[in-house]
Amino acid sequence: MMKLMTLAALATLALAPVAHAEEGVRVSLVGKSSAQIHADIVAAAKKVCAKAVTSESLFLDAYGRCMKGSVNSALEQLGASDVAQLEAMRLAQR
Repeated sequence: MMKLMTLAALATLALAPVAHAEEGVRVSLVGKSSAQIHADIVAAAKKVCAKAVTSESLFLDAYGRCMKGSVNSALEQLGASDVAQLEAMRLAQR
């Protein structure tokens, strides 16, 4: 497993201004449980997306799409099914 991963905001290219397209947040995976990794990914996505969609007129809609795309992108990069299951449970609880 990689020691660090970058949660890329590339999924927000269609939603966010170009200035934010290359922003990302590093999430350390060292010594963390699946639940901690998932929580850190979601927190990082919130941070990136809050900045990326500030100028959007439909902020909540853009923020939701950004969150979904960013978290899914991070989970694909990570490739850990146990963390992906936590995201599926989070979405099901909404």
